[in-house]
Amino acid sequence: MRLLETSDVLDVLGDSVSYQLQKIHNVQRTNEGRDWYDELPQIVKGKFDSYREDYGHLSRILKLEQEQIKTEMNKGYYYWRLLRSACHTYRNDLIEYDQQLSQEFNLQVTEAISDNVVLNDCIEILDQHAIEK
Repeated sequence: MRLLETSDVLDVLGDSVSYQLQKIHNVQRTNEGRDWYDELPQIVKGKFDSYREDYGHLSRILKLEQEQIKTEMNKGYYYWRLLRSACHTYRNDLIEYDQQLSQEFNLQVTEAISDNVVLNDCIEILDQHAIEK
């Protein structure tokens, strides 16, 4: 729960979830993504659609007041698992984007992107308390 106590951490958690939600929504924005989705077996489509709804709900939770966030997050471990997944995806993609910028435009890799301390701390805490099911 200490993850939910500071605004910079809440910002990073919210950014991670928003990014994950954006990636999910982007599937329907291109012909290739729509074709990919249409070819999924129904059971996988159902899971994908559930993730879209659940990340949307988690995004709304993270916009509540701090006490309301804690109350909602205490209701079950599922949202913590989604949060952990979103943070890992966000960090991995940030590192990849930073490397692309470095290679394509000869820009220096930046700690703010590739080695975001707050994001890494969040992931460390989430990994320590992870329960895989």
